[in-house]
Amino acid sequence: MTASSFQIALLKVLIAVGWSDGVLTDAERRLIGRWMSEFYVSEQQRNYLQYYLEQPTTRQQAEDFSKGLIEAVHSGREREEALSRLQQLAAADEHLDEAERLFLGRVRDLFESTGDLGLFANRLRGFFSARPFVSSRSSDALLAALEAELVKLWRERDYPSDPYVAAFKAGEPPTPEQRSLLFVGALAGCTWGELQRELPDPLPCIRRCLRLGEPQTRFVAQTLVDPYVRSLDRSRLVRGVENYAERPLALGLVDMLFCLAAADGFISDAETETIRGVALGLKVTHRMFIGSKLRFSGEQSG
Repeated sequence: MTASSFQIALLKVLIAVGWSDGVLTDAERRLIGRWMSEFYVSEQQRNYLQYYLEQPTTRQQAEDFSKGLIEAVHSGREREEALSRLQQLAAADEHLDEAERLFLGRVRDLFESTGDLGLFANRLRGFFSARPFVSSRSSDALLAALEAELVKLWRERDYPSDPYVAAFKAGEPPTPEQRSLLFVGALAGCTWGELQRELPDPLPCIRRCLRLGEPQTRFVAQTLVDPYVRSLDRSRLVRGVENYAERPLALGLVDMLFCLAAADGFISDAETETIRGVALGLKVTHRMFIGSKLRFSGEQSG
């Protein structure tokens, strides 16, 4: 048994409501987690939703989720279930602001309505339009802070200089390419750290999957193998790769993770699901994800 399309659409809206004030609280996370269990969310569905639990919802995403929920509601019972869960989540945090009080009042009005889904959609849009979410400026500030952390980390390691990094090592800001490679290496290292497995030599996989020159390959490896990156926020690293890396580089990162996982001759379920979380964050399609896995799994059995 797995969660229905209505239940997944509802969970995405509930997550968006939680993030709508800029913070998904522990109480809200526990409540959403309980509902995921009640809905019999499968492991694959859970990994899909995990990305949205880790990364703050944007206003546009919230509006898209709302449209998806409206399309998934096919009965009055489902409408009332959605409204009931929304009401419970809004009340999960004991500190209700004015927008949340107004939202709860509108929810109660909807319980007394005739079940007009158009009205339901308008109420959701009205609620989200009044919420602060995370502004693009604050999101940029978070990425800038993370970039500064990665730059400081690399410079503290005092790696040997070469023409590719000479200016960067001397104190110049990273080039756009260097910035993207810092995030790619850090995301790969952070992801591998979650598996708590010994890291194989990454250089062959970096060369093969990212198709970089030798200086760039070494640059990625330096960040990837650094134990410090395992403590970083993976959702912010995903956003950095998404913002700064060219699409082929982001896709190559997923290939590289499967390449590393296949180094011992076997890609485990834990490795697959951990890599799936990164792929979802980078908006890699299911077809491309499976293609990448099969490519390296095929080499194991070949």
